[in-house]
Amino acid sequence: MHQPQMASGLHRALASVPRPLLATGITSLAAALTLPAAAEIEKELDSLVVSAWRMPAEASKTTSAVTVLDPRDLEERGIFDLRTALNEVPGVISTSTAGQSGAIGSLFIRGTTTAYSQVIVDGIRVSDATAPLGNFLSGARVDDLSRIEVLRGPQSAIHGGESVGGVLWLETARGEGDPSTRLWAEAGSFGTINGHASTQGSSGALSWFAGLGYDTTGNDVSLQRYEQERGALRVEWAQSDDLTLGVTYRGTDSRYDYQAFGANTDHLDAALGTVYAKARLSACWDARFTIGHYRETYDNENLSSFGASTFGTDMDRTSAAMDHAVKLGDRVTLLGGAFFEHTDFRNTIGTDLGRDRYGAYTGLEVTPIDSLVTSAVIRWEDYDAYGDEFTWRAGAAWTAPKIGTILRGGIGRAFRTPTFLDLFGTTFGAGNPNLKAEDSLGWDIGIEQPLGGSHFVSVTWFENSIEDRIRSIPTPPVNLPGETPARGLETALGGSWCEGAVRYRVAWTWLDESLQDQPDHTATASLDWRPAEKWLIGIGASYVDERSWGGLPMEDYLLARIYGSYQATEQLQLHARVENVFDSSYQLSRFNGSPPVEGAGLGFFSGATLEF
Repeated sequence: MHQPQMASGLHRALASVPRPLLATGITSLAAALTLPAAAEIEKELDSLVVSAWRMPAEASKTTSAVTVLDPRDLEERGIFDLRTALNEVPGVISTSTAGQSGAIGSLFIRGTTTAYSQVIVDGIRVSDATAPLGNFLSGARVDDLSRIEVLRGPQSAIHGGESVGGVLWLETARGEGDPSTRLWAEAGSFGTINGHASTQGSSGALSWFAGLGYDTTGNDVSLQRYEQERGALRVEWAQSDDLTLGVTYRGTDSRYDYQAFGANTDHLDAALGTVYAKARLSACWDARFTIGHYRETYDNENLSSFGASTFGTDMDRTSAAMDHAVKLGDRVTLLGGAFFEHTDFRNTIGTDLGRDRYGAYTGLEVTPIDSLVTSAVIRWEDYDAYGDEFTWRAGAAWTAPKIGTILRGGIGRAFRTPTFLDLFGTTFGAGNPNLKAEDSLGWDIGIEQPLGGSHFVSVTWFENSIEDRIRSIPTPPVNLPGETPARGLETALGGSWCEGAVRYRVAWTWLDESLQDQPDHTATASLDWRPAEKWLIGIGASYVDERSWGGLPMEDYLLARIYGSYQATEQLQLHARVENVFDSSYQLSRFNGSPPVEGAGLGFFSGATLEF
């Protein structure tokens, strides 16, 4: 496969510079692929990033690469599931190697695999090495979210273990404005029916959002039926200008039937509840306190071959965290926080364990001059299962006066812990209690340039070196000697013409090195047009290069889509979309000993939204 001249030239140029000097210069980029929304409140939210410090911060002053996706913008363009939405982020591949809609999801950030990324929902970590986010990604939707952020690069100094490739940060939708009710429904090919009902709004100091959803599809393949019921809730009380109290709840119950060595059913039942307080403790001191409980029950049943139940896990996790930002002056902010987690884990082979994890972090954000922001963070945490870890991160962001060019960069240490299954064994083999945590050192350098006030382009180079990588199969697991690299280039382009009537967005990623033989090139692009106030028409495409995911080689593929909507009345909007317009044939995975997993063909879908 030929490497692009631009990418290979950059690689050679960077290789000639001492890496410590290069990494401590300027680094990375956060290419937001969505344009600011029309409403003023949405513009204000889009200018903030939460995931980088676990506290709101101005996007232009963030020293890490982060992309913010607007759930309402995604829905407008016919993107309703989270897995598809994440592919609009440069450096990210979101897919499933297990099947079509409802199969366990995979998230590949910057050449790493799912196990090297962390998902945080409403301030609480719901994934770790033991509870991978693949189950969460199987059926997650965007209609009950208000914020989607993808924080890329090693982030263990703020978020802890598994933040090697990056962090997926999600927040349950918030209520605002006059009370309203929204009913959304869609039906289409493959026996697909999706629906969601929600109510939201505010009254005085109280705001709320509550939603219920149901999704089912037969998928475009024999015996791959998926069905899920889900709900989400957020209630906030602004007790004063200095104190806001809130609660959230998210729950899902799903079943995925598929054919693999007989008829199988994956049953997932998960729930997350949080209680939080956002407080201004003084004129210069902001804090957030969060307590949450997450429960996930997973069962795989193979009635054809193995009897009533093949494998299952139960996990209960209680978490408490606090985060602080204290301004020590106009140019210095002290950051800090502490956390505690207790996890109970059980499975069908007799593992029954309770483990604690706790620690703290502190850091400084310094603005020596108006155009330059620098940051440094250090973190310590202790794991009952095997020991403690120290991590750190340093970064900088510089904005060129007048022309608006932003240069970002960072370097940091991250780690991934052994799973309970790696340590203590599974149905398929013995564990290894002597495993060490994987260790990584990663850095990035990038530039973002606004063009003409309505367009932007961004380019970022990243590298990550993973030491003591854990090989889980064949069992027992072992730490591999040496280092495993992941590196590449992320590019994003976006903008609008005709006062916003025409909008476009492009994301392209080139991987020079990756884990599990990922595609060298991936890209997404979309273009939409408002020919009249009530109409929206758009086209989109995605490309995935040759890959194997650690199995057998698969050919590249290109998928195209068409979408549109019509505002029939003030309350009623109609929408339609066509997926895989050219009915391209492609494979999601192909492993020895099992048939290839095929992707969905041509599909037609339409629906309506009623708001009152």
